[in-house]
Amino acid sequence: MKIIDVPRDILTLLKQTVAGANWPKPEAISHHVVSVQPFDTSLLPESLCPWVSDIAHRMQCPIDFVAAAVVVMLGSVVGTGCAVRPKQNDNWTVVPNIWGAAIGRPGRLKSPAIAAAMTPLYRLDSLAQSEFKAAFARHQQVILGNKMTADLLKKKLTTDKSFDPKQPSADFLEFQRLSGLNIEEPKPKRFHTNDCTIESLGEMLQTNPRGILVEHDELTGLLAGFERPGREGERQGYLTAWNGTGSHRVDRIGRGNIFIEHFCASIFGGVQPDKLELYLAEAQYNHGNDGFIQRLQVMVFPDEVPTVGIVDQTPDTVAADIVMKIVLRLANSIDSMGGIQDSPAVITYYRFESKKAQLLFFHWLEALSSRIAAEDNPLMQEHLGKYRKLVPALSLIFHLVEIAADNVKPGQPIGIKSLQLATRWAAYLESHARRVYAMATDYKIQAAQLLADKITKKQLEAGFCARDVIRKGWSRLSDLDDVKAACDELEAASWIRRKPFEGKRAGRPPSPTYDINPAVFESSNTGATPTKPTKRKR
Repeated sequence: MKIIDVPRDILTLLKQTVAGANWPKPEAISHHVVSVQPFDTSLLPESLCPWVSDIAHRMQCPIDFVAAAVVVMLGSVVGTGCAVRPKQNDNWTVVPNIWGAAIGRPGRLKSPAIAAAMTPLYRLDSLAQSEFKAAFARHQQVILGNKMTADLLKKKLTTDKSFDPKQPSADFLEFQRLSGLNIEEPKPKRFHTNDCTIESLGEMLQTNPRGILVEHDELTGLLAGFERPGREGERQGYLTAWNGTGSHRVDRIGRGNIFIEHFCASIFGGVQPDKLELYLAEAQYNHGNDGFIQRLQVMVFPDEVPTVGIVDQTPDTVAADIVMKIVLRLANSIDSMGGIQDSPAVITYYRFESKKAQLLFFHWLEALSSRIAAEDNPLMQEHLGKYRKLVPALSLIFHLVEIAADNVKPGQPIGIKSLQLATRWAAYLESHARRVYAMATDYKIQAAQLLADKITKKQLEAGFCARDVIRKGWSRLSDLDDVKAACDELEAASWIRRKPFEGKRAGRPPSPTYDINPAVFESSNTGATPTKPTKRKR
């Protein structure tokens, strides 16, 4: 019998055909884009709405960026100047310093929108700087005048032959007083900073006990700064500052001891999705989670907004003036707004109106606790836990805005209208948070899409392992954890499967190797057509 030589390509095809009979149909590698609630201007108090809308319209940027920054800015102005006690009898106290972020790709006008929203805060800083310069000039004049007077008295006393130490004259007593006089130098008042170490933040808070806003053009820069040598303790310092009510002590050689009774800071900045995606993946899969991102409660990640062309119109100065007056009153006259103060050492506070508002808050709090317990995503679960501070803080901010705008009488408890606004904000922000935390899963999906693309292009052969992929040096497929995650996704979608290990080996089990489903190479297979890695629609 004559033996026929079969070409190797035919043998390979036959093997694939036989093997393919045992493979399920491969699934497309894709992701689900989480929808978010659009911002509704009814989420804002009426006194703020025209100004916020005007900025967003003239800039042609998402109104979410402006509104989120304004809310955080207002909370930072109040700071420890006032608090809310969300229960009628308990001393649980919430300070309205909140953290937030505007998330969007480059070119979405995050930075200009944030800067416009922070204009009242910049104005406060400018006014405070002018006041400091005037106070410092007066201080220097007093010091110079005292010195000149003391010098004249000293000259007079040295020529006074009738001087008797047992019976000092009025000139001598005045000379002694001026010589020992120590007039404290005025300190500049600060409302915001763009970049600081935890030590410099502590020094600023010593002279600005109500708190300060830390504004970053790119928040991932702040996160990266925590990893620099010598700044390892800054992350914990900021986590303490989020509470706003705790004390903080910094001891440094050469800088002495710094003690802040109420270590309070607000944070707001812009974030690019791709940079945040890496941080979230680290938090979810590599045990890098410390709760920092979850404290960014006012975190917005809006959809693209359609533009109406170039808008060239005069800013609404009337609306801007109204907001500026509100901010000035919050900054300078909060003590006259009628909050409760049990003692000088206790922060002035408000409670909810005892009937409707208090019942609504308790109902919302019970519902939140149930939802947290049922939440599957650990990052989202922790994020929702921070809403116990968010809703009371927003309620207080909206209530104080209404008082400052003369829409509510000073001293009134927080009403149901302000609380309803706050709970609506919580629902709105939750949808954005879910989009953000979905990026941690998307990161795995993107890696799987990239690996799937390499497989369909036959740049990997059956029997490959994770380290074979890493050796290729492909972008986004150079980290072992990322490649393993991508392989897990492809295996779940029936693109690949682990080859059984044959034989016995002592010690650590070998790295798994993978077979490739032959169906992924069939261009006509509608269910297995690889999803090419593309930029996700936001």
